[in-house]
Order: sequence, then C-alpha cells, then structure tokens
Amino acid sequence: MNKEYAALTEREAAAMLAAAMPAAAVSAAAMSAPPLRADIVTHASPDADTLGCALALYSIINENGGDAAVVGTDPVPEYLRFLTEGVVISDSLREGAVRIAVDVASPPQLGKFQKDAGTFSLMIDHHGRGEAFADHVIEADAAACGEIIFRVAEILKTEFGMKIPLSAYSYIYAAISGDTGSFRFANTAAATHRIAAELHEKGVDTVTIAHNLHAVKTRGEIAAERIGFSNMKLLCEGRLAVTSASLSELNEAGVASGDFSLADEMRSVMGVYVGVSLKENEPGVWRVSTRANVGIDCAAVAAKFGGGGHKGAAGCTLCGYDREGAIGAIVDEFAAAIKDFELDEK
Repeated sequence: MNKEYAALTEREAAAMLAAAMPAAAVSAAAMSAPPLRADIVTHASPDADTLGCALALYSIINENGGDAAVVGTDPVPEYLRFLTEGVVISDSLREGAVRIAVDVASPPQLGKFQKDAGTFSLMIDHHGRGEAFADHVIEADAAACGEIIFRVAEILKTEFGMKIPLSAYSYIYAAISGDTGSFRFANTAAATHRIAAELHEKGVDTVTIAHNLHAVKTRGEIAAERIGFSNMKLLCEGRLAVTSASLSELNEAGVASGDFSLADEMRSVMGVYVGVSLKENEPGVWRVSTRANVGIDCAAVAAKFGGGGHKGAAGCTLCGYDREGAIGAIVDEFAAAIKDFELDEK
C-alpha cells in the first residue's frame, strides 16, 4: 500500500483489480497472477450505497474467476435484505485477502475493523470529508459511490475484457437510487440520470429495486418511526428537528438499530433547515445522522466529532454521552451553524 495515500484514478483502480484477476479474463501480462481473493468491506450501519457497491464488486470478481466476500461489521437492515438473497455477508476479515473498502470515508466508519484500517489496499468513496487510509479513489462530486463503481465496471469490461453480470449493474442501480433518495436529493446530477438510463438499458429492473428501497416499510421501521416522532424536538425556532432513541427504547420495541435512521423524516417538517437522528447502539455510544435542506454544512459539524460525509448529509458517533449530553453536543453545533447561515442570508 502506498503510505503517501496518493489518490488513484478510476482507471488505475480498475487496473489494480484487473491485474489480480485470472489471466484468461484480463491479459497475457497477468498470466502468473493468482485469482483475486478479496474482502469487500462496507461501512458500519450499512445503507444501500455501501452494500450495493460491495455486492457489485463481489459479483464482478466472482464472475471472472476470483474469490470475493462481502464483509460488514453490522447486520444488514431488513429493508436491504432483498439485495443479499443468496449472498452470505461475513462479519470477519480473511487472512491473505485483498481488502477493499467501499463508501467508507474514514477508519471509524469501519466499525470493529477500524483497527485494521492500515491493512486495506484500496478505498473507493465519494465523501467530501474524511480520512484516507489506503490507496483511494475519492470523487466528492459523485452522487453515490455507486457512480464510481459503475465507471470502474465499464473500464473493466472495455479495457480488460471482463464479464460484468447483470446482477452487478442491478446492485449499482440500488446503490445510486439509495443515496439519491430515488433521484430526489440535491446531490443528483445530470450524470447520475445518464448512468441510471444506461443501467435501465442494460436490463436492470429499476422499478422493482426502487419499490423495495423507497416504497416498502418493514414493521421495524414503522415501530422506529413511532418512537422517533414521539421523541421529536423542534429547536432553534423550528429550524432544527431532532429525535433520538435509547438502547432500551429500541430493545423494548423490538426495533433493530438499522431500522432507526430518521434524519430525512426530521427534515421533512415544514420550516426545518436540518434534521438530526440519534440512536444508542451501545450504552453511551450514539450514532448520529444529519440531513440539511439548505446550505448548512452537515459534514463540517460531523467532522468536529470525528465523522464525515457530504455537505447536505453526514454522520458521526458520540461516545461516553448520556442522551441529553449527546443531543446537547449536536444541538450546540447546529445552533451555531444555523445562526451563521441566517446571518449570511441577510
């Protein structure tokens, strides 16, 4: 691994993957290379983008004679399990496997694998703020990490002769649809729509994927919403909506941690600038998700607590706080950010 953390191009990242593939699928230069044995690692509290990207690389590598596994530190949320049918998601890293992180902005997002960050060979990400821990492709302008994986897949196909299965394109569509809120969020660009159109033309069942991601709620999610709206607070003269769920509340309601992520619901309240959702994953450990409707930099706030993300959507983890302390720490930072935003708007 390059300890200088020099950024790679997408083509170089694709070449790294191709060079480790079986020679029959790539080129004579790789004749002696063994099949790629890779662990594709998602971030903690997986969403559609990280999981879709990992599954896409998994299917491409295995389709071309390699040995890939998808690895995650947390269970796959129920609403995403339609993507993982037939795929075993591991919770441990394999010795000797190449380690590739997808949609992971910094070591803390690796969860229990944070201590292994220095062993990763490649990270592919689209967050504007974070901490590179391996050779990396980071495109902050990409609406989803899935956009980068799409371009890598096309390079692998056109320049290295690899087979790209339809399943890989389906996973990529899920990644992009998930991180753009079905193409509703401000991160959606013209290029995003062009990629989606290409995926549709390749035969991806876009309707079913969009339905499963955005139009279906599990019973756990409904229970989570009940807790979330009951605990909602409107602060900063109605500009900040915050909700939270303690570990005991989640357990008593039978709600999995992955089902409680209500920042989007919080920001949907009329007049709200920023929505914040906090959930207690372990005693005193709070996972925070934030979403903004206006030009307030969520990533800058998250970075103050060791997190990261995008300007309009970011997250962090607070350790050693009780509920009121965790809420207070986040609210103080966003109150200042809202005040600065309103002064700039005058």
